[in-house]
Parts: sequence; structure tokens; C-alpha cells
Amino acid sequence: MVHFYHFNFHSSIGHNGPKRPPKQDPEKKPPKVTIPAIPETASEILGQQTTKSILRRIDLRLVPILSLLYLLCFICRQNIGNAKTYHMTYDLHLTTQEYQIALTAFFLSYSTFDIPCNIMLKKLRPSVWLPLVTLLSGIVTVCMGIVENADELIVVRMFLGMTECGLFPGVAYVITMWYCKKEAQFRQALFFCAASMAGAFAGLLAVGLSKMDGLGGQEGWRWILIVEGLLTAAVAICAFFVVLDTPDRVKFLTKDEKEFLLRRLEVDQFGEEEDELTEAEKALIHTELPKSQIFKSVFTDWHIYAHILVFYGITCPLYSISLCLPSIVYELGYTSTEANFLTVPIYITACMLSLLTAYLSDRTGKRAVFIAISYTIMFTGFLMAALRPGHLPGLAYAGLFIAACGIYPAFPGMITWCSNNLAPSGKRAIAMALHIGMGSFGGAMGANFYRPQDKPLYRLGNWLNLGFVCVGGVAIAVIYYSYHTENKRREGVCAGLVEELEKKIENAGRGTEEGEKLRRDFVVKKEESLALEGDTSVWFRYMM
Repeated sequence: MVHFYHFNFHSSIGHNGPKRPPKQDPEKKPPKVTIPAIPETASEILGQQTTKSILRRIDLRLVPILSLLYLLCFICRQNIGNAKTYHMTYDLHLTTQEYQIALTAFFLSYSTFDIPCNIMLKKLRPSVWLPLVTLLSGIVTVCMGIVENADELIVVRMFLGMTECGLFPGVAYVITMWYCKKEAQFRQALFFCAASMAGAFAGLLAVGLSKMDGLGGQEGWRWILIVEGLLTAAVAICAFFVVLDTPDRVKFLTKDEKEFLLRRLEVDQFGEEEDELTEAEKALIHTELPKSQIFKSVFTDWHIYAHILVFYGITCPLYSISLCLPSIVYELGYTSTEANFLTVPIYITACMLSLLTAYLSDRTGKRAVFIAISYTIMFTGFLMAALRPGHLPGLAYAGLFIAACGIYPAFPGMITWCSNNLAPSGKRAIAMALHIGMGSFGGAMGANFYRPQDKPLYRLGNWLNLGFVCVGGVAIAVIYYSYHTENKRREGVCAGLVEELEKKIENAGRGTEEGEKLRRDFVVKKEESLALEGDTSVWFRYMM
């Protein structure tokens, strides 16, 4: 797990348990205990049960609405694949190349505007920004349902990428503002499961909405896009009143609960609380860094680029399947309705596995091993689909089914692993936008893997997915080795620093004023190192 090397020269209630209270006179009523509003004591008084209660209330208010917004946006993103099976390309007179350009245009704009969007999220409140981008996505999807030619479709898809790009990196960052590192992946999985369920709902909705063919003189595929866009816009309007802001701004938590929540997040990011420093001193040390320094730390961190390669190993297969799966299944000999129905069990199974994997990952505090297992499942599935004989179309379906069962659990694990190893929060916001934005270029590539001229075997698309899975697998191994060796090096350096401090205190005399000054100066330097250097600090530990 990610943690910070720390040392305590004084015992604390958090580690040694509360002191035994004095015996009470049985005839006297015990005094009424109230939770004081002092930040230093809030974390000591609120116990484990209170923590679970607070997290449960946060879960109920934060995760469902964010998951619903992402589900609807993901439907808006991939419903073009469903519309295609109901003759969209024929009605718009689209060539194969024009359709592929429309798919690619989305990801070009989606990847370009991720960093500006997360900067906007920092300037605006989440309760404003996240519903706003969802509302715009719904409006643009409605526009996609009324286009008349290829040029209009391409332009609208580009605008859809611009509107949707603010949601996923924004939500991924917001989750880190509410939950500790070992709590994050399960919530990320709950949120991302909306993507897998979007695939299931998109297939079911497409079948139902296609029955509106001819209503109002509009084709069935248009009603698929229009109705799903209107639904997204309607939910987004309601979300303006539901989405939470930062922990210090919400109303359903008391003042002491807010202090407790903020304190546990601070301890989770910067290590154990130091009694030697006051809250004012900590606030002065942890002031926000200049933007130039944050951008430099992001763009010079090679680990982020390695994580982007891991992202490519997931996004290329993810979007190649989500955008093309109905067409792939259709080419196996099924009808349009059957093809859309057959996508449903794939996404539901992937959703269940995502939650199970995230739960185990959070419980064990391990990230890389579960991502590696997911990659192995992806490799197996695509290899099966690539090598299947032409007379066994069901084997291709089975291979893609297996591959999806690796793709969807790997996605939240990969996002959480990267975010767990980024500090401070300013760097995390920009780095996650870069990570997700650059990684989303994999969607632009994946959208072109399964070409119509390769049907029905689609061997090229399966081999390309296998190639990106192999690249991502190598990147996982490199990152893991780097984190492991760096953690060992830092442990040795920190042990040496503490030993050197102990010698100085011994020479100065324990309990003397000079000894206490040495101890305090050491703590201040440690805190400054964490605040200024973040994940490059010698006190920081990478999560494995």
C-alpha cells in the first residue's frame, strides 16, 4: 500500500488505544460526552464505527449519482455502434472511411481537452461542472440524431468528445478528495461499472427504441440517439441539485465529522500526524505550489508515461469492443436484434468481476497483481478470437467475452494505481487529466481496429489488441520493479536519517531544550519535503 515512513517519539491514542477512564461512583450519573470542535481531537474521538457510518453516508450520496451520469455519457459515446446496426450508415450514405473518421473524431477532441477540464473543475465546484458537461453531452447527442450527412456527423462527434472529456477525469479526481487510498478502487469500480452497464443498457435500449422506426417520419436509429440524449440532459439537470462539492462544503456532515474526514485524508496522504506541529504550521507548509512547478513535476515524471502505456493496453481493446461489438456479433450471422441482445451478458459479467476485483484489491492493498491477472485474461480472450477457425463463429464471441472480463476489472485498477502514487493533490489533478487524456487516444486507435473489409474473422483487430495488451503488460512489470526498488532505497535512506537524528539527540541530551529543538526541526523538514516534493519525497512510499 502507499504509506509514508514515519516515526513517533511520543505515544498516541491512535496507536496504543485510549487510556482507561477513572472509576466512576455508581451513584453518580456519568457526564454527558460531546464531540468537541477542536481539529486536534476530532480524529481521536470519532471511532471506527463512526468512520463506517460517515463513509456509508458519503457512498449513498456520491457514488450513485456519479455512476448514473457516467452511465448516460458512456451510452451517448457508444450508441453510434448500436445505431449502425439499424442502418444509420445507409440512411446517411456514409462510406466506411467516413464512419471511421466519425468514431476517431470523438477521441481526438476528448483527449485534447482533458487537462483544461480538470483545471476548470478546480476553479468551479464539482456540483456545477460535472452536471454541466453531462447536460452538454446530452444536447450534443440529440443533435447527432438529426444530422443529415457525414460532415455533420463528424463535427457533432467532435463536439461530443469536447463535452464528455470533463466527466471521467473529473469524477476520478473527486473520488480521491473523499476516500483514502485503500478505499478508492472499489468506489472507482462502482463508478466505472456504469461503463459496462452502459454497454448492456445500450443494447437493450437500442432494441426497444428501434421499434419507433417511422414515428414522426424519423428512422429508428435517430430515435435511439435522440431519446438517449434527452434522457441524459434530463438527469443532468437534476444532478445540479444532487452532486456533492468538496467535503468542507457539504451540509449532511457536522462540523466535527468534516474535520475528522479531512484529517484522515491528510494522514492518508502525508503520513502519521505529528504532535510537534500545530494546524497553523501544517497549513503554512502545505500551501498550494505554483502552477509552473506542478506542471513541471507532471511532465517530467516518467512513471506517468509508463502508466499511459498501461492505459493503452486497456483503452484500445475497451473502445474497439464497445464501439464495434454489435457489428462484430452481427457479422457472425445474427440479426440486429440478436446482436444487440448478445452484448448484454458480456457487460453484466464484466461489471460483476470489476466489483469483485476492486474489493479484493482494496482489502489486500495490492494493485499491480490484480491488473496483471486482468491482462492475462485479456490476452487469453483475444488470442482465442484471433486464432479461431472460420467455421466456429461462436469461438470469436467466447474470446471477446473472456477479453471483456479482463478489460473492465483492469480499468478502475489502473486508474487507482496511478492516482495512489501521485502527490500532492495539485499534481494529482493535472497528472490524472494527462493520464486519462493521453490514454484516451487509445480509443481513437481502437475505433479503427475492426474494419469492415476484415469481416467476419476480424483477425487484424484481434491481433492489434493483443499487441497493445503485450505493451501494457511490459509497462506494468517496469513500473512495479521501479516502485519496488525505489521503496527499498527510500526505506534505507529514511532509516539512516532517523538513526542520525537519534545520535544527535543523544549527544545533545534527551529531554533537553536542544534535543527537543533537533527533533522539531527534523519533523518540520520531513513535512516540508512531503509538501514540496510530493511523491518524489524520500518519505513517500509507492503503492504496489
